[in-house]
Amino acid sequence: MRIAILVYGRLNKCVENYNNILESIGTKNDIDFFLSSDNSSETQLNEFINIYKPILYNNNPIKYDYDLSKYPGKRLETNIHNMTCHFINKNRVFSLLEEYIRTNNIYYDIVISLRIDVFIQNSFGFNDTEFNGLMDDTIYIPSGYDYVCNAINDQIAYGKIDVMKKYNSIDAKDLLEKNLSIPHPEILTLANIHFNKLQIKRVDLIYRRD
Repeated sequence: MRIAILVYGRLNKCVENYNNILESIGTKNDIDFFLSSDNSSETQLNEFINIYKPILYNNNPIKYDYDLSKYPGKRLETNIHNMTCHFINKNRVFSLLEEYIRTNNIYYDIVISLRIDVFIQNSFGFNDTEFNGLMDDTIYIPSGYDYVCNAINDQIAYGKIDVMKKYNSIDAKDLLEKNLSIPHPEILTLANIHFNKLQIKRVDLIYRRD
């Protein structure tokens, strides 16, 4: 299978976790990496490029002219700037994937959105004989790691490309304007999934944050 991995955010642990990522996804698959970070150090970026050999990447500083903290319901643990960059990076990296598909007429069986600082302790199961592909309207997200009520894990997700476009192209400002969420990354992620009428399948992928 041909798999696109969309890496977003910080690049710490990218060297240590490379082999783990490949093994958990399955080394028999054709894997392409894409990256959107925001002003990672030159050392970390070069390490990532040398090891992962990304098809396309963007490490430009993120700039935005809106304030998501003005919306009601903000929880104390929410870092608005980090959350805003989180969503912008997800948008940017998916745009890179779309650009590559459009230019090269490439097809991907699976698209994975992934933090690079996770260590996966079992397998995605893409090489297993019982793997029968993905549903057209379903986003696959590991069970657990939902840290507050009415929220969902926003660290790893996968699905078909049309599903992942809806997942990655989240418009946090629009969801907040519609009163569909509060300013919180996991709650906004779940609101976006519901807004796009996606089905959710929880999968038994066990991992830890390094």
